Amino acid sequence: MKRQYARMTVSCITLLAVLVVYAAAVSAGSLIEPAELKTWVDNGYRTKDGQRVVIIDVVPNPDDLHSWFAGDAAKLQATMKARFGDDSAQYQSIIQLEKNGKLGHIPGSLCLISHADGVVANRNEGPMVASHQVGDAAHVSAMLQKLGVTQDDVLVLTSSQQIPWMVCGPRLWWTLYYWGFSPDKLKLLNGSTQGYADAGYPLEKGGVQPRVRPSTFSVDQLPSRHLQARVSLQEMISMVDSGATTNGSVYLLDVRQPPFAYYLKDERKADGTAGSDGIPDIYQMPGFSYDAKTKRFTRSSDKAVFNLSRMLFSPDANDGKTAFATFDMKVNPPIPLPNRWLAMHSSPREAHLAIPLSARDAAFEGMIKGAHLAKTPQYNITVPALAGPDHRYKSKDELLKAFAKAGIDGAKPIVIYCQTGAVSSFYFYVLHEVCGFTDVRMYDGSWLEWGNMTAFEPADAYYVRHDAEMVFPAYPSLMPVVGIFDGHNNYLEWDGSRLVDTVTGEPVSESHVKLGGHMKGNMRWDTLHRSEHVVFRASEKIQDPNRYQTFNRNTDWLPKDTAPDCMDSADMIGREDAK
Repeated sequence: MKRQYARMTVSCITLLAVLVVYAAAVSAGSLIEPAELKTWVDNGYRTKDGQRVVIIDVVPNPDDLHSWFAGDAAKLQATMKARFGDDSAQYQSIIQLEKNGKLGHIPGSLCLISHADGVVANRNEGPMVASHQVGDAAHVSAMLQKLGVTQDDVLVLTSSQQIPWMVCGPRLWWTLYYWGFSPDKLKLLNGSTQGYADAGYPLEKGGVQPRVRPSTFSVDQLPSRHLQARVSLQEMISMVDSGATTNGSVYLLDVRQPPFAYYLKDERKADGTAGSDGIPDIYQMPGFSYDAKTKRFTRSSDKAVFNLSRMLFSPDANDGKTAFATFDMKVNPPIPLPNRWLAMHSSPREAHLAIPLSARDAAFEGMIKGAHLAKTPQYNITVPALAGPDHRYKSKDELLKAFAKAGIDGAKPIVIYCQTGAVSSFYFYVLHEVCGFTDVRMYDGSWLEWGNMTAFEPADAYYVRHDAEMVFPAYPSLMPVVGIFDGHNNYLEWDGSRLVDTVTGEPVSESHVKLGGHMKGNMRWDTLHRSEHVVFRASEKIQDPNRYQTFNRNTDWLPKDTAPDCMDSADMIGREDAK
């Protein structure tokens, strides 16, 4: 028997209904501590009430099964060496994790590759097919069947991957919650796999997993679904067009974590005297020489070689001392970094650059109109502020205080978005499950969808973002990737009828920006004019750190499956899942 769900329309009247607080059960017991999980493991993988326990270790990539899940330090070091070099902080941190017994998985865990097993999927909302959308019922059911999950099981989600721990488990949690799992049967391990090891419980190494008898379970067997937890593209557009995101009717939260855009200071000349010489100070550090060809620093005292990441994030480059970056408080609150030479310029021309950047392919950067950032001079609700380096969530009282500073108290609807919907899941879990706010929803398409639905394109490189270099912290630090800039980037704003240069205040010339883009000039689906602080990006090698978000005249944006002439509403996924 098919369930009947109310179909969401695109009218503003329905939009108001969408913003009404929905009834959603919040279970304080969905966050489980390592000690309780250990008692279940010792009880033959059963709860004290005798329910079977299935531990699912969620990792993003197939290689993680044989490296992070297996706890293979040699493989992980080889990966870090290939990507960052053997002089990198990432490479060195694997050695430390191995020494501390924090590599491997919880005994009895089943490994799930989230990006390959149906947690997310390429799905069509109408005008565009976007990746990382919630998996459909058939694929999610097949995933659970392969894991041998039945309707009576209690699922415990964790991740052996050190950095995306805060997204892998919560993303699966949100997906299963969306399809109707009760929080009573759907647990998230506080501290993830590292927290289990920190509690003194041994991890297991190797890729061998328990043998599983496939089940016949389907999400159709669940009594109800929580489809209201997801915001469609159509709803997101309607919220912006109705003014809901700008007039305070809804709290729109952009939780994309950095890479933040930082500028390196240029306040002294090569001889050490005050004054700018066009070269960032860190490349003229006393006691170090810098080779622009190899991008390596050599310390004069002992000829030790460092890359930029290690110079900024590893105390060993600074004789073991911990230093801190100085920031312009008008632009961004200070972030503790173990290096005092990293800072932002205070020029008003560069003030708008303190916004998140997308790690994955997008046609333009910016923010959805009216969105609040996860970090401002007034508050900080980035992941490091909500969870500790031990991968444990802060207490409910600490979280409520942090969110209150950002103006989030649960009194109005909260809509979250990020790059792909992964980090959003972390925030959904924190706000909905730990803090107990009931009216929390997630824009599933996030910037990977929104940032590609443009009816404009650059005519030249003038309004295309240029990055100098990307730097990466060591595992398991929560400090994200940082984008270092050594030049100015102009931004665009939509003034209601045209694009205006943020710096000059003048209309943008068609010699720099023209109609076109993925939406082929169709303003109906254009999201660029529904955004703020816009700058284009274009690159064939989006994930290449050496050309990260860098304009290349010989390439263009990655191809997208779009239908700019679509006349249907942009909510095909919601309608399909409601059947």
